[in-house]
Amino acid sequence: MSEPSETNGCLTGGNLLFIVGCPRSGTTWLQRLLATHPKIKTGQESRLFEYIGSQFQHWRQDLASAGVIGRGGTGLACYMQEDEFVGLQRKYVSSVLGLMLRGLVPGEIFLEKTPSNARYVKEIITLLPAAKIIHLIRDPRDVTASLLAAAKTWGRPWATSHVGEAVKLWREHVCAAQSAGAKMPSGQYLELYYEDLFADTAGCLRRIANFAQVTWPDAEIALAVTANTAGELREGKGTPIPIHGELGRQPNTVVQEPKDFVRKARPGSWRDDLTFRERWRLARIMRKNPSAYGRYGQQRPSG
Repeated sequence: MSEPSETNGCLTGGNLLFIVGCPRSGTTWLQRLLATHPKIKTGQESRLFEYIGSQFQHWRQDLASAGVIGRGGTGLACYMQEDEFVGLQRKYVSSVLGLMLRGLVPGEIFLEKTPSNARYVKEIITLLPAAKIIHLIRDPRDVTASLLAAAKTWGRPWATSHVGEAVKLWREHVCAAQSAGAKMPSGQYLELYYEDLFADTAGCLRRIANFAQVTWPDAEIALAVTANTAGELREGKGTPIPIHGELGRQPNTVVQEPKDFVRKARPGSWRDDLTFRERWRLARIMRKNPSAYGRYGQQRPSG
């Protein structure tokens, strides 16, 4: 990644790599694999663009509703031009990332993995035009099964226990990232499928290394794969993900995933994990609009 990392005092993202995808798509596994590279630094999910995305959402809503509510509209657009608004967001992002990237030296890359960023790829590239995006996509049936399982245990505060809501979450994340990615240069947006990563992990890591423009010998890739198998991750091993800041004051300064965070990690396990009624409901939803599910919509939804 040879693009300049800063212009006019604001970061451009030339040393930033984002992993996005629907929750429970394997993004944490991919993060640990890539964090094994000596030039790739990372940390816990920052959720930075959930904050930023909300700002952009309100801006767009204010513009869209101006002619509807009358009175000339309301909101920040009454006080500034759009380029001024974007400029303020760019300064804010640069300030926050400046803290996150402390210690990063020239030639190193910071890997930011927050699944919800799939919804904000457009905003990421607007504010960090040189950043690169890796979009990891997993079979919506496996994602649904994983979300439903998480909702019963460690993911109860956020994961859904309803098939319809789970597959809607998948569709929202995947379609948003793909829509933004379609407008980006091929060298800036990489779409990767979990099933391909599972079948040829080393080959996919080589592809990502080429995309990120980092040297990664085959022997080191092999070590990354071996160190981050599902079995290793279930035992709390794998490449460590550090925690900094205020939460870094805790006894554990690396991410400790909860029990059952890593499940079967095998494509197609939804056939065993979902009940007959859940499979039937999911198949019915996918049959209504198969094109919305890409290559998965071309398969028999019932398996």
